[in-house]
Amino acid sequence: MSPTARNTGIVVTLGMLVFSSWMYLQTGDWVAMVFAVFSLGYGVFFFSVTPRDRDS
Repeated sequence: MSPTARNTGIVVTLGMLVFSSWMYLQTGDWVAMVFAVFSLGYGVFFFSVTPRDRDS
Protein backbone atom coordinates (compact mmCIF):
# COMPACT_ATOMS: atom_id res chain seq x y z
CA MET A 1 0.00 0.00 0.00
CA SER A 2 1.37 3.40 -0.89
CA PRO A 3 1.94 6.00 1.83
CA THR A 4 -0.70 8.24 0.24
CA ALA A 5 -3.32 5.49 0.31
CA ARG A 6 -2.47 4.64 3.92
CA ASN A 7 -2.70 8.27 5.03
CA THR A 8 -5.97 8.76 3.16
CA GLY A 9 -7.38 5.64 4.81
CA ILE A 10 -6.37 6.86 8.24
CA VAL A 11 -7.96 10.28 7.71
CA VAL A 12 -11.21 8.85 6.32
CA THR A 13 -11.39 6.24 9.07
CA LEU A 14 -10.86 8.88 11.74
CA GLY A 15 -13.65 10.97 10.23
CA MET A 16 -16.00 7.98 10.17
CA LEU A 17 -15.14 7.12 13.76
CA VAL A 18 -15.71 10.64 15.04
CA PHE A 19 -18.97 11.04 13.15
CA SER A 20 -20.43 7.68 14.17
CA SER A 21 -19.39 8.21 17.81
CA TRP A 22 -21.04 11.64 17.78
CA MET A 23 -24.21 10.15 16.27
CA TYR A 24 -24.28 7.48 18.96
CA LEU A 25 -23.93 10.09 21.69
CA GLN A 26 -26.73 12.18 20.15
CA THR A 27 -29.21 9.37 19.40
CA GLY A 28 -28.14 6.31 21.39
CA ASP A 29 -28.66 4.26 18.23
CA TRP A 30 -26.89 0.90 18.38
CA VAL A 31 -26.23 0.96 14.62
CA ALA A 32 -24.03 4.04 15.06
CA MET A 33 -22.07 2.21 17.77
CA VAL A 34 -21.56 -0.81 15.50
CA PHE A 35 -20.38 1.52 12.73
CA ALA A 36 -17.94 3.15 15.19
CA VAL A 37 -16.54 -0.25 16.19
CA PHE A 38 -16.01 -1.23 12.55
CA SER A 39 -14.40 2.15 11.89
CA LEU A 40 -12.02 1.46 14.75
CA GLY A 41 -11.20 -1.89 13.16
CA TYR A 42 -10.38 -0.18 9.87
CA GLY A 43 -8.19 2.25 11.80
CA VAL A 44 -6.21 -0.60 13.32
CA PHE A 45 -5.76 -2.08 9.85
CA PHE A 46 -4.47 1.16 8.31
CA PHE A 47 -2.14 1.84 11.24
CA SER A 48 -0.70 -1.68 11.07
CA VAL A 49 -0.03 -1.66 7.31
CA THR A 50 3.53 -0.77 6.40
CA PRO A 51 3.58 1.82 3.63
CA ARG A 52 5.54 0.70 0.58
CA ASP A 53 6.47 2.39 -2.64
CA ARG A 54 5.17 0.77 -5.82
CA ASP A 55 8.70 0.69 -7.27
CA SER A 56 10.08 -1.59 -4.55
